[in-house]
Amino acid sequence: MHELSMFIIRVCLGGVFAYIITRLFRPDAGPWFIAGLAVFLVIMAYLLDFVRTRRQ
Repeated sequence: MHELSMFIIRVCLGGVFAYIITRLFRPDAGPWFIAGLAVFLVIMAYLLDFVRTRRQ
């Protein structure tokens, strides 16, 4: 898959999952918390992809 489309998919899914997780566990959190969690999830996706491909 093209790298740009993979980045867009990861950002969209990171945002959606960050919103869901935040609303479940911290309903009073603001949009900056959701954005921070989304960035963290995208970074973790890239880190786990790097570890997975390095082992192969």
